[in-house]
Amino acid sequence: MDIKTAHVSFDQLISELSTRLINSEPAETYECIEEVIVAIGDYTDADRCYVFEFDDNIEHMTNTHEWVRNGYPAHIADLQAIELKELPWFFKEIKTHHKFIINDINQLPAEASAEKAEFEREQIKSVICIGLVANQHLLGFVGCDMVRQQRQWTPTDIRRLGLVADMIANTLERQRTYAELIHTQRALEKANRLLQAQVAQDGLTGIANRRAFDERINNEIQRAMRHKTPLALLLIDIDHFKPYNDHYGHLQGDQALKSVADAMFHQLQRNTDFIARYGGEEFAAVISATDEQRTKDSIQQLLDAVRNLHMEHEQSEVAPCLTVSIGGYIHTPRANEHIEDLIADMISKADSALYRAKSDGRNRGYLDT
Repeated sequence: MDIKTAHVSFDQLISELSTRLINSEPAETYECIEEVIVAIGDYTDADRCYVFEFDDNIEHMTNTHEWVRNGYPAHIADLQAIELKELPWFFKEIKTHHKFIINDINQLPAEASAEKAEFEREQIKSVICIGLVANQHLLGFVGCDMVRQQRQWTPTDIRRLGLVADMIANTLERQRTYAELIHTQRALEKANRLLQAQVAQDGLTGIANRRAFDERINNEIQRAMRHKTPLALLLIDIDHFKPYNDHYGHLQGDQALKSVADAMFHQLQRNTDFIARYGGEEFAAVISATDEQRTKDSIQQLLDAVRNLHMEHEQSEVAPCLTVSIGGYIHTPRANEHIEDLIADMISKADSALYRAKSDGRNRGYLDT
């Protein structure tokens, strides 16, 4: 093959490899770069061809890709996380000039003693490295070694490897940009989840808020319709809470709300059970896939959980400690019922049961069916 034909073939090879890299998916980047160094190593008659990548501060470099001619040892495994202090002259040259071209390692200056020792260890006689530069940032370098014999690197060799370096640099930059986008996307998704949780959470008690309750009862009614199972709604009110607040102060009142919410939350542990702060000193609970007796048991457990807090309430006309009153309604939703109307009806009937519990002396619960 004459020189002109060789140049045309090389340019064709570069064009094909460039197209492959440009059209590759991010997950294919590693494989594509491997194909590039295999092709360039074989085409240039080098004994090794490789890619090193720098860390962001260009203080460490790692061999990430390597092609080795048959019969010659590979070194990628022992060329990981190499520090600047190990090869200081090389780092200085590649950072300053974005290339490192040595025709004969015996001609290295005295200050490159560490580099010469490393080349001798790898049996390198000649080496050429071209920096991977994208957006004016040095990402690493691509290089070729000669082990069989020394080589006088020509302007054509430098041009060819420079073209390969540009291709790989652009590919790595694209990969890093993609990785940053994915990281940013995941961070945004996490932030959105946290925001959604905050939007649905009562800031004082830490349990769900009214907005979350409205969404949950809608979902649970739809579930009950599909499975034809009963659904219970409970409205819970702290007895004589205004006198408690006035007597003990708002800070203690806030703490009482937190304690009551926490005690009731731990009584409703099934995945389908749900409790929220409905407003002020009032709470609402949804109990799915239940029955009348189980719902009554749940009401009793909630009453006992608050009583067992033994929170002193000197201003109560009901008991010496903080108590609650509960009104509930249980119903099996039918497919033909309008959900919004049903929710309003369930709330109204649970509220009527709560009113009856208060009228009968508070510190008790009633269930309407």
